[in-house]
Amino acid sequence: MSRGLGYMAESSAKAALIALALLVALAPFVVLFFNSLRPADEFLAQGAGLIPSRLTFEHYAEIFDPNGDTFRYVINSLIITTASTILAVLFGALASYALARLQLPFKLSIIIGILFLVIRFYPKITVALPYFLLMREFHLLDTHLAVIIAHVSMTVPFVVWMLLAFFEDFPRELEQSAMIDGCGPIRRFVLIVIPLMAPALAAAAVLTAFLSWNEFLMASTVAPNAAKTLPVRISGFITDKGILWGSMSAMSTVIVVPVALFALFTQRYLARGLTVGAVKG
Repeated sequence: MSRGLGYMAESSAKAALIALALLVALAPFVVLFFNSLRPADEFLAQGAGLIPSRLTFEHYAEIFDPNGDTFRYVINSLIITTASTILAVLFGALASYALARLQLPFKLSIIIGILFLVIRFYPKITVALPYFLLMREFHLLDTHLAVIIAHVSMTVPFVVWMLLAFFEDFPRELEQSAMIDGCGPIRRFVLIVIPLMAPALAAAAVLTAFLSWNEFLMASTVAPNAAKTLPVRISGFITDKGILWGSMSAMSTVIVVPVALFALFTQRYLARGLTVGAVKG
């Protein structure tokens, strides 16, 4: 009896913690969504509650005006995110595999991996101006390529750090067996390593796509017009006449929904990829 009561108490505690976590995670999005449906005259009204007095889709109609450029920003974001993710995972996988297979002394590969991580987390504002000048020199300002290069430079270190441990734990006996059969390094990597490391690569791709989709600073620096992405477009709702809260909320919801759906459909790959190599035989 006491054991059953203890189990029920433990289950209740877990359910309460899960509910609290969901509340913390979803509360900002719920507020954002309701604000996107709030009439414009309620944003500055005193006593306005969390739920609007009436719901309106005028802000969505405004941002999706056929004469507007929202669809072009969506296409820009999709192109840049897709290309950045593919290139970052490709280059990051090659670099981490090479580091894991090089016979470096004193765990030098780990040190190099930490340097990659340091590069990933230094303040990007410090390189925004030099990168702008570099892209201007190569006549790449306001192009997809300029933003893709910036995003790849920021996400490759993250992919290298994430995959390095996985490649170091990968059984080398499998590659040695392939070497006996005359399989070269490129064929070993493509035919043996990549299929078995697919969950880890998928997890790296998912997280890289999130980073690229939401990135603002570098995109706003080198692509202010033709190659503008959705996060950059949001800043355009801050005008000299005030902040267009309704339109900003609607556009923010448009940005969040695809990412949330993408995370929902890829969560099993993300979970598998993050636990690859966690248990060694």
